[in-house]
Amino acid sequence: MKKSIINSIFLSAVFACLVGFTSCHDDIYGAINNEIELNSSGLQGDMHSIVHYKDYIFTCNGKIFYKTNQPSSETKSYNGGWNGTTSPSSEKGDNDIPATTYFLASDSKYLYALTYIWVENDDGENEPKTATIYATHSDPGEGELTWTKVENISGGNYSFENAKVIFDNKYFSVADDNSVSIDKREAYARIRATSQDTYKLYKLNGSSAPTEISGETFVDEASNETNAISACYFNGKNYFSRYYGMTSNANCLYYTKTYTRSNNVNRNSSLYYITASDSSEQSVDLDAGGLLSIAAAKDYILLGTSGGLERVAINQTTGIPNGGTSKMTSNGNSVISEYVFMVFVLNPNKAEGSDSTEEGTDEYAASTIYGSIRSSSDSWDDTGLYAWYPSNDEWNRDGD
Repeated sequence: MKKSIINSIFLSAVFACLVGFTSCHDDIYGAINNEIELNSSGLQGDMHSIVHYKDYIFTCNGKIFYKTNQPSSETKSYNGGWNGTTSPSSEKGDNDIPATTYFLASDSKYLYALTYIWVENDDGENEPKTATIYATHSDPGEGELTWTKVENISGGNYSFENAKVIFDNKYFSVADDNSVSIDKREAYARIRATSQDTYKLYKLNGSSAPTEISGETFVDEASNETNAISACYFNGKNYFSRYYGMTSNANCLYYTKTYTRSNNVNRNSSLYYITASDSSEQSVDLDAGGLLSIAAAKDYILLGTSGGLERVAINQTTGIPNGGTSKMTSNGNSVISEYVFMVFVLNPNKAEGSDSTEEGTDEYAASTIYGSIRSSSDSWDDTGLYAWYPSNDEWNRDGD
């Protein structure tokens, strides 16, 4: 719903609360109190990731978009800046539906896309016909991207047409001159066998054949390569998980146990972590709904939850969370009331929000409606990408 400050919307919101049609969310009142009106344009749809690649960041909602990885303090751009680029495939499925990309990953040299072709099944529903992984080494600043289909796995009955997810280990560092390095970043694919419900984990190697990996370290002892869907580089090694939420800094590896490989969402509000000196699992219950996505900044961990955005302060010396969630600056707690499956901070060495004496980092979050739209307080116009820029000091829709 658009956050216009008019009496009709206010009375409608009150009426909705009284009749119990839907729960009364704070986003309406937060927007009114902060006099924030949502931008009319923005990237919409289901967005799972933002990744660093070369001198850019990329995201996708079926189509692929990119922008410079320079902070807004340098570009002086506080909304938008995203540019569309070429799809990995021009093929279309049934009903002339174009190829769609829903997952991106990157390593130190390549950007990867997991792209679907859709067909109509016997029940008249659209379902993926193929799921193909593509790689590019192109620089978007020099023209359109050139994609190459990743060479299929040799031997056995595992095929990239059954790829379920691609992801990377999120390695990222910033030098004193603000140059970005992802030299230790690796990308992976989880692949299902064509004739049975079994999986393997592969390391991607550009467009060359991938390498099967095993014996990796998991944060959940019950996990293994067959259910890996996320990874994170920490303390000199890669850790894997069967849940999506993972992030790290020099002191701690943080992870959640809420959003699983089968897309099931539970209400687990615990943030788990291990330290560089102690690999035993510790946790803190943040009482913030289901924790779906996390991203570490210098002083806070940004949280995407089943009820919107939250944050938790961390000790900047030890990295250990300081208890429960803290109110965000500006309208962070109120602008989104739906599920936030992706949060991203541009520079984890900078502060979160505007309550620090230091300059903060650009931040992004993607909201989507989970379950029936009839039970949601939001419309599809509210879903998609949001951003916070330090000089603008407000969360708002972000787009083209």
